[in-house]
Amino acid sequence: MGLFDKKFCDICGEKIGLLGNRKLEDGNMCKDCAKKLSPFFSDRRSSTIDEIKQQLAYREQNKVALKSFRPNLTFGDGKKIYVDMANGNFVVSNFSPNNWDDENPDVMALSSIMSCNLKIDEDKDEIYTQGKDGQRVSYNPPRYKFYYNFILEFAVNNPYFDDFRVQLNTFRIEGMGTMEYNKYQQMAMEVINTLTPGRGGAMPNMMNGGMGMNNGMPMNQGYAPANAYGQPNPYAQQNPYGQPQANPYAQQNPYGQPQANPYAQQNPYGQPQANPYAQQNPYAQPQQANPYAQQNAYAQQNAQAPVAQGWICPACNATNESGAFCACCGTPKAN
Repeated sequence: MGLFDKKFCDICGEKIGLLGNRKLEDGNMCKDCAKKLSPFFSDRRSSTIDEIKQQLAYREQNKVALKSFRPNLTFGDGKKIYVDMANGNFVVSNFSPNNWDDENPDVMALSSIMSCNLKIDEDKDEIYTQGKDGQRVSYNPPRYKFYYNFILEFAVNNPYFDDFRVQLNTFRIEGMGTMEYNKYQQMAMEVINTLTPGRGGAMPNMMNGGMGMNNGMPMNQGYAPANAYGQPNPYAQQNPYGQPQANPYAQQNPYGQPQANPYAQQNPYGQPQANPYAQQNPYAQPQQANPYAQQNAYAQQNAQAPVAQGWICPACNATNESGAFCACCGTPKAN
């Protein structure tokens, strides 16, 4: 067969137009049949004709399931997550429910979700200043504006796809810890807790070209839910347990209680020190009223010291302080 010979779709039997062929592992498919596949399906080239026909049959059944789908929760801005809590199903779609006929989004059971993780992608734009000649020049060191996208990564148990991603925000969010940032961070945690109840939330890890998240308790790097979808909390990023800090010194006390006395940490027994000099007295007794008492180091040592006695040489009458022989003539000391 020649390169430009006409081809027919092995699914519907219709003639395939120019540039309309979609290759399968053992045949060809037209673009109209390809549009009917799940939007999360990505293994077309490695799929057989029979596998494609089976998926298209599943997609027809999905249209019936959509008619009884009644969402009562919605998350996201552009691409949205619709949840039918009564029936335990959810749908991910770019459109509102009234426009689902052409898209036919997959109706998935909440129980089919194996994991739901948040990834916060970071991007940055350099900030420039104006040079003497009017041209823009970089700061030294360079300065940047940082932007973030909140992406939920799903792993699901489905015969036709294993995973998909949903970006919650339409436009990238400028700055970490802003109201918009906190809003989508809180929204992501609500999605995770709603779609995977009882399995624990996911917390962001340190960014390295983005922040990944793992199921279970966090390798915490600064997440704390915002209040009421994004009301700013200046301490929210500092508290790893997500509760606002009423006392900025509370984190300095290892027992978690605010410190009424700023000297309390200096006392190893945990009681406030009434006398700031008490730690200087190793016997814990008040210091002497006489400030010079400690300065006379020899007065106490020599108060009871015996007076040394010398002896006089019987030969030359020289006075010797000690020794058995005279220091002048060498005569032995008399007994």
